Amino acid sequence: MTTLLLFLLLQAPPPAAAPQVPTNLLQEDYSIGVADVLDITVFNEPDASRTGVTVDNDGTIDVPYIGRVKVVGRSARDVEREIRSRLNEKYLVNPSVNVTIVKYQSKTVTVQGYVRNPAEYILQGNVSLTSVLARAGSMTMDAGSYVLISRAGANGATEQIRVSRKDIETGKAQNVYLKDGDTVLVPKAETVLVAGYVRTPGPVTWEEGLTVERAILIAGGPSERGAANRAEIDRVVNGKVQKVKVKLDDLVQANDTIRVPPRIW
Repeated sequence: MTTLLLFLLLQAPPPAAAPQVPTNLLQEDYSIGVADVLDITVFNEPDASRTGVTVDNDGTIDVPYIGRVKVVGRSARDVEREIRSRLNEKYLVNPSVNVTIVKYQSKTVTVQGYVRNPAEYILQGNVSLTSVLARAGSMTMDAGSYVLISRAGANGATEQIRVSRKDIETGKAQNVYLKDGDTVLVPKAETVLVAGYVRTPGPVTWEEGLTVERAILIAGGPSERGAANRAEIDRVVNGKVQKVKVKLDDLVQANDTIRVPPRIW
């Protein structure tokens, strides 16, 4: 029986390798910038090809036979079409041209705040928020419940995009892509103060969906003398502290103070 099983295992085909996304797919919508490095390949025409071409400050590269080609702000596929067309006009018949971005140097984003490695990061093709946060070492324990992306918008205005930490951790934010010049800010966690008759009074990390009951439980729950069902909240409204009567399933706001009173005997 053992010999038969061994024979069957040897005859089985090897497991299929996980499919990989072709590099070209990552470059489809990427706009080439100054200092990016390109490979220009004209198949079966080594004299017309170039490797390791750095995009000059004027936004052009030098291509054999045809001279300067403007590439900044264009995709690799668009540049391919122009080179193919210009070579076909005078020098080669129906040339097969491939343009590959081999080094991304021109576009960066800045990651600040409560991540393990805040720094400036190069955008390698179309890069999502989640992948840049992973490169930054992910968020620390002190990070807040959201991430703020600041982006230059039309007419010089700054656009701000808020992405919840929950969406990042569950994968819902995988389609949030970054652009050149974006600043990603991971703020410190906001807190709620739980005071009064609880076992461990003090600050509790606030997150979206936090209820009065949950905050009290995080603070160790009510003490033997505490009456959680009569808790009140001190909340700042228009610069003034107001007392708010709440139920246990009511939502808490950041910077609230929950006060658990003693029981009435």
